[in-house]
Amino acid sequence: MLKRLLAREAIRLVKSGMVVGLGSGTTAREFIKALAEAGVDDVLLVATSSDSEILAYEVGLGDRLRPMWAVDRIDLAVDGADEVTKDKVLLKGKGGALLREKIVDYAAEKFVVLIEEHKLVERIPSNNPVPVEVVPWAWRFVAREVEKRFGGVAKLRQDGGKLGPVVTDNGNYIIDWNPPGFIDPYLEDELKAIPGVVENGVFSKRRDATILVASSDGTIKTL
Repeated sequence: MLKRLLAREAIRLVKSGMVVGLGSGTTAREFIKALAEAGVDDVLLVATSSDSEILAYEVGLGDRLRPMWAVDRIDLAVDGADEVTKDKVLLKGKGGALLREKIVDYAAEKFVVLIEEHKLVERIPSNNPVPVEVVPWAWRFVAREVEKRFGGVAKLRQDGGKLGPVVTDNGNYIIDWNPPGFIDPYLEDELKAIPGVVENGVFSKRRDATILVASSDGTIKTL
């Protein structure tokens, strides 16, 4: 219910002629459904995962989908998050789509994040590991390097309902890192600097994002 409320609120930001980035995850799925119901005809869509792309086709938006390389801009990106701090540092990637999400979300002129109130935290990570997308050939080296440099435990993600490691839409593996405590936003760049790392789930560079937060009573506030 709250996810639908957030989606309907975000739909108000979609204007004719826009190129809209479609996030991934359960809340983003509600936005895609709401977009189809809204009947905004003159928009192009860039999906951040196969899951969002397939859903867009299923709800009748397939003719508007474009790959990232086929558009010149992203006017609006709408996405969810696993954790969000009050100063707008995000933790994303529980669903494995962090690389494409970061490309689209960082490229967007306006970035809107839809979350329920329980995802607001003081610092990250509070309830989730930090996902790190890695080149498969180097996964064990990266895991050891993360532990050596920053402490904690880094494990290969293998809980995706299939045998073996979870494989992203980009053909990579994901390491879930549980640090020894909270992390500073600068670790987004520090993690990415490790050879073999493709991307990570710390989103610290869109402090200009609009965060829509749904409370249990159905009210929505904006950060």
